[in-house]
Amino acid sequence: MQATKIQDRSPRRLLIVIPEQEGESALERRLDEAGRGFEVIGRAYSETQALQRYFQSAPDVVVLDCDVVPEEPARLVGLLKRMAPGSCIVALVSAMDSMAACAARALGADAIGLLPELPDLLDRLLAGDAA
Repeated sequence: MQATKIQDRSPRRLLIVIPEQEGESALERRLDEAGRGFEVIGRAYSETQALQRYFQSAPDVVVLDCDVVPEEPARLVGLLKRMAPGSCIVALVSAMDSMAACAARALGADAIGLLPELPDLLDRLLAGDAA
């Protein structure tokens, strides 16, 4: 499967989908540490919010923590890929051999990885060499 092309602009605009609503998430801290020209333009804490914010803001990339919906961790990947086929999605999972990783892969995520790998995953997407 070929990865979705990210728009050629800087900074790249990210929508992050995370399970917690209070304080700064580990995902946001990792993006801040990376400092690679990414701008968080929106946050969502549920599938419904993620879909609304995606269509309101048209981000370059959706970074999805698959713990948002633990019982169906990658469902949002499938929803976005059906409703917005050009969406570029990075799915963060707890383990590469987890059910969430398998589901995200099957549903069309452009990159799948662990939180510490996020900067490298984004770099590979930008280079057109997604995992």
